[in-house]
Amino acid sequence: MTDQLNRKLLWIFLLLMISLQAVGQQQSFGKNFIFEVIGTERRTMVKQPFVSTVSDTSLYSIFFKFENNKNDEISQMAPKSPLLLGVKLNSSLQKYFSGSVYSQTKEYPVYLISDSSDAILISMGITKHNYKLYQYRIVENDSSELVRWSPIPNLEQKYGARQPYGAIGKFNYPGKKIMVEVANKDNYSLRDGVVFDWRVNYKPILKQIVISTRHSYFNLKAKHLNKGYANWSSLNNLPQNFNFPVDSVKRILFQFKKEETLVYSARLIRNFEGKKDTLWIGFLDAQGNIELEETYFKRAGNYDFVVQQQTKQPKWIEASLVRISFNVTAASLPNMNYWLPYLIGFILITIAVFFVYGKYNKDKLGKLNRQRQQAQLQLKTIRAQLNPHFIFNALSSIQNLINKDKILDANIYLSKFAGLTRKVLITSEQEMISLAEELKIAEDYLQLEQLRFGFTYELNVADTLNIENIDVPAILLQPFIENAVKHGISRLKEKGFISINILSENSNLKFIIKDNGKGFSHPERMEKPGSFGLKLCRQRLDLLNQVFKTQPATLNIKSDEEGTVVILEIKNWISNGD
Repeated sequence: MTDQLNRKLLWIFLLLMISLQAVGQQQSFGKNFIFEVIGTERRTMVKQPFVSTVSDTSLYSIFFKFENNKNDEISQMAPKSPLLLGVKLNSSLQKYFSGSVYSQTKEYPVYLISDSSDAILISMGITKHNYKLYQYRIVENDSSELVRWSPIPNLEQKYGARQPYGAIGKFNYPGKKIMVEVANKDNYSLRDGVVFDWRVNYKPILKQIVISTRHSYFNLKAKHLNKGYANWSSLNNLPQNFNFPVDSVKRILFQFKKEETLVYSARLIRNFEGKKDTLWIGFLDAQGNIELEETYFKRAGNYDFVVQQQTKQPKWIEASLVRISFNVTAASLPNMNYWLPYLIGFILITIAVFFVYGKYNKDKLGKLNRQRQQAQLQLKTIRAQLNPHFIFNALSSIQNLINKDKILDANIYLSKFAGLTRKVLITSEQEMISLAEELKIAEDYLQLEQLRFGFTYELNVADTLNIENIDVPAILLQPFIENAVKHGISRLKEKGFISINILSENSNLKFIIKDNGKGFSHPERMEKPGSFGLKLCRQRLDLLNQVFKTQPATLNIKSDEEGTVVILEIKNWISNGD
């Protein structure tokens, strides 16, 4: 059963296609009326528009077709609109179908009448019972109303009709195009219409050609812009001697005057490397444009771009088509006489740019070097201030021991002080020393001050740090340790405790110096008159950050009644090998 239905559907489809071709293209109009109807396939409920013809001697049979079709198991046929407009043209007229046009939301068929004969329009949906509810109008060339909205002219009962129908009229406007529209007076959405076109010259009218190159686009008609690709003829409004080098044009946009009642198609005839072929490019769009991509003309050769009215079986009739010929030439060497001044100018500008850029970089590097040298001089100056500050504090400690008659302690202190001073002086001219040397100086200082105050300390270094291969700025920790001793645990004596931890976090080197002194509420209290250590340390870190801009150092001091914690961190200081 299913196979039988499929075969029946196929036969119906083929018959519809054959009838449309015969009516629209192969045969003459005949002694018929044409009605636009909608066919619905019952199985899929897909709707398709097509035309139905009835003899002009049995007009009533259009209703029989609808009535007899109601019980069809395959498809159902219904009028396109309740108005059921019928068209009768000259019986010998051929090729009368064209495209369709839209009037707002409605689509109207277009009939081409090339022999200047009459066109008859009727409405089988208008009867003696409702004709007063409808009106019609005629619009010429989509611009002016030949007949404003008016009552239906007449009711007729001809061509074998069994009831009177609306006779909209018989029309004949040679060389013109009209739209006849029929609508309900109270409901404009209930309307339908047709377009009759008596024009005989359907040759496309070219407006312009836009060439797109790799970096720009231009109107081919503009001689001062078109790179010499073509001359424009005023006789036929087409380009002459149109040629361009291969790979120089990305696309060609052809713009034609849009004819809403006609369908134009384009083809490209190619002749290259001894071969000739014809490609169908497509239809002109709603604006009358069509584009030719470079893939169609990638090879050097001769090309013809042909645009004409679309028909079922196109024929090359030169009088009714537009042929635009162009040549794609092989790539050639550039004209040096033309390009030489530009080339010389480009070279001179390039040299000037490099000169200015080089001078700018040289000045910039010189400025950076001078800033670095200045920062290093300032660092040495601060170092020079730190060393006497350390020596002064040590000598003060020795004097206090002597004043307390602690001669033995003073001698021991003096001996260790001499060794420590020697190390400090040795490193005074060095900008960087190993972390191992820095920690040795720090521990010697702690042992020296331990003789005086009796506090305890611990020094912890992370196992992951290779202290022999890590360099740090010389005498980096000693001023912070000195502050911890002097301002933190000096009054606690044996109860004082200082811890120093050196560790790494990712590629950052971190020093944590902690004491259990009384602490202070603001770091500025450590910078009272006569106390220069912390202030000089801050200045030194600022200068180090100028020298090592990609490895900045940060200083964070936390202090409360339980003690003080100094956290010194240098970013990106440790490499993977350390």
